[in-house]
Amino acid sequence: MNKQVIGIDVGGTWVRVARIDSEMNVVAKTATKTTSFKTVDEYLTGLSQMISVVDPEQLATEVGMIVPIPWKDGMTHFQDATNVPFLENIAIDDIRNHFPHHQVLFENDVNVVALLESQVETRKKPASLVYITVSTGIGSGIVVNNQIWQGAKGYAGEVGNMTVYERNRNVVALFEDVCSGSALDAIAKTYYGADATSQHLFAAYEQKDDRAIETIDIWLETFSSTLASLMHVINPELFVLGGAVICHNQWLVEEIVSRTRPKLFENLRPHLKVELSYYGSDSGVLGGAHLCFRNNFQHSDEKRKKVG
Repeated sequence: MNKQVIGIDVGGTWVRVARIDSEMNVVAKTATKTTSFKTVDEYLTGLSQMISVVDPEQLATEVGMIVPIPWKDGMTHFQDATNVPFLENIAIDDIRNHFPHHQVLFENDVNVVALLESQVETRKKPASLVYITVSTGIGSGIVVNNQIWQGAKGYAGEVGNMTVYERNRNVVALFEDVCSGSALDAIAKTYYGADATSQHLFAAYEQKDDRAIETIDIWLETFSSTLASLMHVINPELFVLGGAVICHNQWLVEEIVSRTRPKLFENLRPHLKVELSYYGSDSGVLGGAHLCFRNNFQHSDEKRKKVG
């Protein structure tokens, strides 16, 4: 039987809900702006309605909910919910209790996508992988030996909060303050008007606009320096880059690699491997589904060991 589960991706810009089968096919999906929810009650009610839309026959009994919040197994409350403030200090059990007919599993959004990326069949499964998403904000997930590395308190991979030095402007800032989609949107608005976004900035770059060229050059230098730092500290077998900024401007990947290599130890340079994310905008909901299927597999494996 083709089992089906619900994947929920709570992002800083969009909340996506999908019904996904055991072959990791998206059967049905829907989305709404995250700003539609001002309180946790509105959020939970909205999620219930979205689940009804994608699963009107109530075929799924499990939900994998991924959130842009540091996550550690055993947590009782959400903390540091910067991009989804209505979830700050909300009890995990309050969310689970709202869905009495579903088993609800949680994880950090980027952690789950990193795990999903490490399972791509067309890749030789890496022993270690760092996934970095550049979208509204910047997040990262670390996978070692097929396991998410959550860190001691669930904050592993919070690369968006790394301190960087922006040489061109002589500013000390967070990585996210310089290289996120939100940061690029803000710069675009100062150059091209209130309706401008990062897309306008990249379009202007293609048109050889000096302001856009300077901004993207700073972005590339900051990103490559940060990637070099991560390569020296974590030394993963593979980096995977995703998120809207990267996926809509895929040429950035090659440029990042060319600028990162000279910043590494000479003997480390040949081992820098960076790839574009295999999954597109559905990566979040697929990651939520993967969380459910992985949980089922682990439970089945435990039962087999007990029987054995």
